[in-house]
Amino acid sequence: MESLAKKYPAQTTPRLNYYTKILYGVGDIANVLKTIIFGLFTLYFYTSVMGLPGTFVGIASAIGLVWDAVIDPYIGYLSDKARFRFGRRHTFMLVGALTMGGSFWAFFSPPQGLSSGALFAWLLGTSLLVRTTTSVYCIPYYALGAELSPDYHERTSITGVRGIMALLGALAAASLSFVVFFPDKTPGVDPKLNYAGYSAMGLTFGLVMAIVGLIATLGSLEWRPFLSTGDENQMPRTSGNFFVSLVQSLRNRSFFILFVSFSLFFLGVVINASLSIHYLTYYVKITASSALSTLQLAFYVGGIIGVVFWLRISGIVEKQRLYFLATLATAALMLGAFLLVGEGHLFGTGNVHVMVGGHALGGFFASVLWFIPYSMVADVADEDELVTGRRREGSFFGIFSFGQQIATGLSVLLIGLLIDWFAGLIPGHAQQSALTMHRIAILYSILPAILLLMAAALTFCYTLDRSKVMAIQRELDKGPRHGVFDCTFSNKP
Repeated sequence: MESLAKKYPAQTTPRLNYYTKILYGVGDIANVLKTIIFGLFTLYFYTSVMGLPGTFVGIASAIGLVWDAVIDPYIGYLSDKARFRFGRRHTFMLVGALTMGGSFWAFFSPPQGLSSGALFAWLLGTSLLVRTTTSVYCIPYYALGAELSPDYHERTSITGVRGIMALLGALAAASLSFVVFFPDKTPGVDPKLNYAGYSAMGLTFGLVMAIVGLIATLGSLEWRPFLSTGDENQMPRTSGNFFVSLVQSLRNRSFFILFVSFSLFFLGVVINASLSIHYLTYYVKITASSALSTLQLAFYVGGIIGVVFWLRISGIVEKQRLYFLATLATAALMLGAFLLVGEGHLFGTGNVHVMVGGHALGGFFASVLWFIPYSMVADVADEDELVTGRRREGSFFGIFSFGQQIATGLSVLLIGLLIDWFAGLIPGHAQQSALTMHRIAILYSILPAILLLMAAALTFCYTLDRSKVMAIQRELDKGPRHGVFDCTFSNKP
């Protein structure tokens, strides 16, 4: 079979076919598995199953936050500068794909009978391993996606296909995890308290993470000749220049707005997801694994339908407007989870059908945020190149991932403290007081909804639209023109 490099002339980038988009997109399942399973089970497993106080879980997450603050942007910076025969993105991806699965299994397999101190040490050590190995894979992976096409709409198509693959993986993980690893066996006994199910789940999903990571790495190799080779001669590889690059990235106004907005959105969503099992178990009084599996299935089916729908709409409606609409609608659904559900409210408790509908709507609207922001970051990279003369997708996605990791760590820290000191959750107890259940619902719905409303408001400041991106690309075709666009805070009037 003739290679792509021989088939197409130099300086010509062929249009990406759907086969390659799918092979590349499958790779996002690795990241989504880590995010979804961590969000659903970490807090519940280490508090209710292992008996570790929520404050300890929060402290471990805070330390992980600091670690992510160091490694995520630096991995992106290194992948921009790296020169490997296997490719600057693909080499990192290969290393991450081969190591992240084992660390994920270890995270959910702490030895039983450990003291609180030893259990905390296990949680901290394995969480840092998971964060590091997934970052080594994921940050160059997202940067690669931005490099696969320079076309404004094609970028959305690439991230959209990636989003569909990720949602399929999330659907399988979130729905099957309950019925496969925590089946209903004894009436009246919560199956999620079974320790053995967590170790089996970690091993299974760890293997899947490794496999899909290898598929994405090897499936996109033939596109290496068409990828940007970076700017190795324009900036020496020193730690000082890393910090210069970091500051310069955040000075890009479009990127800074998108970074803060999406970090707030992610913070709210992870808070909501981290308390999902607590909310459903204690407040809504749904404990059956079959019902919980149905709810997860509804959310991700709604998400898959949403991605297909919003992909069609994205050709007509600006990315910023879709982002705003999705964030606002998701916030409204979160508020409804507190105002309409629960004892004394319109839909009461144990109403699985209502919760299925709410989860399906939530997946439909939230699906926009699975692909649109990443397409917007690719547009920002064009804007940045016009101003700086360098291609720095790795740096941008490293910082963007850093914002998500901060949100994840901060959310677990906040929730770990708040369920102890605000909600009054008693670790290891299947029953909680009415006041505790009420306050868990507040943390699950009101708090994240406020964060999402703040994220939506910030999008009004983002002005990089279709016409501006196309104008930037026309200038880039002529060669770099520094200062053509007002992209930094220092240049703002």
